[in-house]
Amino acid sequence: MMKKYKVFSYIVIGAVITTLLLLATCNNIICSNAEGRLYTDIGSIPPSEVGLLLGTTPQTRIGHKPNQFFKYRIDATESLYKAGKIKLILISGDGNSLDGINEVECMKDSLVARGIPKNAFILDEKGYRTLDAVVRATKIYNVHSYVVISQKFHCERAIYLAEHCGPDVHNLVGFNAADATSNMAIITYIREYFARVKVFVDIFTGKEPRSMEKTDTEPVSDVAKDTTREEKKEISIDIRNKTAWKGR
Repeated sequence: MMKKYKVFSYIVIGAVITTLLLLATCNNIICSNAEGRLYTDIGSIPPSEVGLLLGTTPQTRIGHKPNQFFKYRIDATESLYKAGKIKLILISGDGNSLDGINEVECMKDSLVARGIPKNAFILDEKGYRTLDAVVRATKIYNVHSYVVISQKFHCERAIYLAEHCGPDVHNLVGFNAADATSNMAIITYIREYFARVKVFVDIFTGKEPRSMEKTDTEPVSDVAKDTTREEKKEISIDIRNKTAWKGR
């Protein structure tokens, strides 16, 4: 009996050590990949045509309290847009999240309330996961270069996924929203380590977005009106093959 107990103990200890090493390895790879490409200073980030705002709900799913992740991402997006660092905001999230909340519309409404014009948005309500958001940004909206807007940990993971799952992306950077400090945020930070392992599982298994349908949105932007043919070579955003924005 004692021998069986020792064997079982060794197996458990081995499994714990292996898991910790796996978590640490995946975390280090994703962090290293984004090194030097994440910004917190609005003045130092290079300008980009598009900011990819990753969706979340305005309230926490447990307790329905104000979600700091949501607020700080809105703060970051407002700062980027008003500083002229981005011209279009591609909001990607779940159009029918838990409790029927539309993450994309909530974010858009919050930004409009802060003075961002309605024609500055592209709305993707089928960005159910980070993988969905970055792959759809390229394959559906034809955006190949952009600023990821979210918390640091999320920007790191999104950039890695975009570069390993999406075709022909370049010059990807991230703008770090402030980190949430509430007690509930701890759950998100712990879950992130496992999400980073899932990144490699998704890449190795060729995981695809849940949907490749276009969201029914067709904003009109002054950027589109002022674009020349020469400027259309760098970034192309095509919605329903009617309206396009091109990078300068």
